[in-house]
Amino acid sequence: MAEPPAPGASSSRNHSLVEYGLRPGEIAAASVVWGALWLISVLGNFLVCLVIHRSRRTQSTTNYFVVSMACADLVSSVGSAPFLLLQLSSGRWMLGSGVCQLVRYIQYLTPGVQIYVLLTISVDQCYTLIHPLSFKVSREKAKRMTLASWLCGALFASPACFLYGSDSDHHCNFFLPDSWQGAAYSVIHLSVLLLLIPSLLIILCYQKLFTYIWRSGTEDMAGRRTVSLVSRRKVKTVKMFFIFVSDFLLSWLPFFTVQLWHPQETDYRKSSLLFLAVTWISFSSSASKPVLLYIYNANFRTGMQEICCLRKYPRSSIYTITTSSRTTKNNHSGITDIPAPTQPPQRLHL
Repeated sequence: MAEPPAPGASSSRNHSLVEYGLRPGEIAAASVVWGALWLISVLGNFLVCLVIHRSRRTQSTTNYFVVSMACADLVSSVGSAPFLLLQLSSGRWMLGSGVCQLVRYIQYLTPGVQIYVLLTISVDQCYTLIHPLSFKVSREKAKRMTLASWLCGALFASPACFLYGSDSDHHCNFFLPDSWQGAAYSVIHLSVLLLLIPSLLIILCYQKLFTYIWRSGTEDMAGRRTVSLVSRRKVKTVKMFFIFVSDFLLSWLPFFTVQLWHPQETDYRKSSLLFLAVTWISFSSSASKPVLLYIYNANFRTGMQEICCLRKYPRSSIYTITTSSRTTKNNHSGITDIPAPTQPPQRLHL
């Protein structure tokens, strides 16, 4: 008759699929959904970079910011998502403590970079639309602002390298440790510096933008609003980036919330399912940006169709994400209108 296992035997061996608690059907569903998100994110963000790279004639400052967000999503898609799926599907962490720290660091780096890039875009649009003469964002300033966004994201995500690791049971922790260091990092760095302060500043900028757009409209004799003094292209650009902000906040808010209040990782099924759910939601932000650009921006849609050989138009500035005027050659605002080119036909323009 076989003897029962010793009480400490389960803690000395690798976590198996049963110990993580994920059933084969759940793993298969997670792999399909995660694989679809990963494919859309990698191909979509690569196309964003390629379309903007091909529009070198009228590179605007906003294009630098869009490329920066696409690069952050590519870093997350390549350096984080596959390893997270491998951990959940195999039932254990097999890549050591160093890779665990790197993957978790990238998981915090991506939202940190993007929230500050979105803040930069909102400030750029405020000055461009409301105070066009007080501050000009040149290409060099846009590059420095983009670099500052990456440095802020990298700095505020760096404590994750010291708070995560792979233990002797081959388990890379899903959540921050239940210690004063983990609590301090989740409150100060994640909630305040990576989410609360940038989000409030972004909301304030867009409140000013939409108020200015609304007040710039004219009214007829009956008091109905008719024509806005702000061009439709600029209004559409502001709305598009506001949708980006909303999508980002809705996608990443559950992840940050769970890092603040999460269950003990002794119940691996509950922890892994919760981590899988919030990671799905946050990673969907990387896949949704190229889709939103395709839906809301005709220039990107035309450029992507040309690259995919669906249209054969001559290479021109028609598929820039945003366009800039020749009169502002040294100070590209990113949402300034230009005269419509003769090719392709007028019906393809925004």
